[in-house]
Amino acid sequence: MTAGRKAGIVRAPSLAYRAEGSAATAALYCEKVPVAALADRYGTPLYVYSAEMIRARLNAFQRAFRSVPHTICYSVKANGTLGILRLIAGADAGFDVVSGGELQRVMRARRSAVRKVVFSGVGKTVEEMELALRAGILLFNVESASELRLLAETAARLKKTAPVALRVNPDVSAKTHPYISTGLHKHKFGVPIPEAHELYAEAARQPCLNVAGVSVHIGSQITDVTSFRDAMERVSRFVRDLRRAGHDLRYLDAGGGLGISYETESHASFSEQIADYARAVTSPLRGLGLNLLLEPGRSIVGAAGLLLTKVLYRKTNNGKRFLIVDAAMNDLIRPSLYGAHHDIVPVLQSSAATEITDVVGPICETGDFFARDRKLAMVEEGSLLAILDAGAYGAALGSNYNTRGKPAEVLVDKARTRLLRRRENTADQLRLERL
Repeated sequence: MTAGRKAGIVRAPSLAYRAEGSAATAALYCEKVPVAALADRYGTPLYVYSAEMIRARLNAFQRAFRSVPHTICYSVKANGTLGILRLIAGADAGFDVVSGGELQRVMRARRSAVRKVVFSGVGKTVEEMELALRAGILLFNVESASELRLLAETAARLKKTAPVALRVNPDVSAKTHPYISTGLHKHKFGVPIPEAHELYAEAARQPCLNVAGVSVHIGSQITDVTSFRDAMERVSRFVRDLRRAGHDLRYLDAGGGLGISYETESHASFSEQIADYARAVTSPLRGLGLNLLLEPGRSIVGAAGLLLTKVLYRKTNNGKRFLIVDAAMNDLIRPSLYGAHHDIVPVLQSSAATEITDVVGPICETGDFFARDRKLAMVEEGSLLAILDAGAYGAALGSNYNTRGKPAEVLVDKARTRLLRRRENTADQLRLERL
């Protein structure tokens, strides 16, 4: 949203400005709740999530893929807050986990959801394998020969059968930030397709392994859907080769990675974006008759969350302007870690005046920033700002750097609000330490 705009949608369908008092003032609302009221009740920094938007995006995925058998397995790493997981499980979705801790979160949110859990990740431990085998998950996405053999041994010892798919590395560029690209041979993820043929043959010989599918995931925050199409074309040829070799495959895990726009000016219709994505994924798979597993994370919760923060001080250094806010890089590290852009808007708009400024936090690092040389609506000390599109990899990547407590998290559902996580204090952080 451009600085100075007084009304209208900020993020459809749930975040918008509404006229407040006089026509010259507009207040930011999340669904039917004024965001300023949330700051008054819960304090700042504060993560705010829209239940309506999460449901709407899950429904958009279901509609886009309705022509093929599919299962949505939400990627817990994007945002694993229990209340968010319960909301998603209530929409009959499954989950993609990458640790035993994430699996336990799913089990806590809704125990029956484990039947739709896929377990990914390159470093599964024996303890994590045991937990998943006893829970009865849908699928293990295996990433190496050593992992395959350890899983077979663990399943045999527990007298269980492990359903497996090998995560293949298709050597396809995701055209995204190098830290979140995973589909090239130089990355640590997956097995090159030529090697995977031999590993599938080995897995089929193991009595405690059930060869159930193929998995691929090429990265995160991907906005060019041709990368997905290229990966699926290579994987579809591989699936046909495996079937000719006698493997009875039921699942194709297409991974996740669909990106979102972090800038208002290019915030296109999500329904159109997901339709393009669905065509790119499904077109190369026609005739295979597989159940498609999808692992969206950011695209479900990213735009559904914002980080609410208060301006502590205005400061000028030799003409350079700063807004010092009470949120920091420990609360939302994406700008510091990736140089990521997040739109920042005032919670109350009452002036068309703008300025070029940095938005920075109180942590003792020059890298503690949310925006640099950004044109923003001019605000005063004590004003509230909303950092948008913070629902994914915001709270999930939070830390206690500088002994700062993690923010509270709130879910808005129409006119109701629910505290999902209380604000962490210093006593919470010290509880596990010993002198």
